[in-house]
Amino acid sequence: MNITIRAPRYELSPESEARVKEKLAAPLRLLGKESERALLEIEIEHAPPEGRSSEPCRLVARIIIDGDVFHAEAVKPSPESAADRVRSELEAEIRRSRGKTRRLIRAGGAAFKRMLRFRR
Repeated sequence: MNITIRAPRYELSPESEARVKEKLAAPLRLLGKESERALLEIEIEHAPPEGRSSEPCRLVARIIIDGDVFHAEAVKPSPESAADRVRSELEAEIRRSRGKTRRLIRAGGAAFKRMLRFRR
């Protein structure tokens, strides 16, 4: 598991950085054995000025694993609160994709079984 944090235009304290890493490493547990090959990229910056003066922090996270990319972003007052929102979005996206994979495998197996029965 590789975690990289970029904060080019944002002053991030070491304590905040550690909390953000800890919070965003949680969705990787859903990947199981594949989490060791996963790459987690986190980018923190000031939010765009268009009407979001009370929410100065924008956090973008991407999990890249075997060609699959899971992406989430949030704009909140602090990096920690944005990390909470991003974590829940990433977990939902990973669960959704994992369910699709299982469904496709089962559907393929069922179709193969029907083809075998047809040949009798």
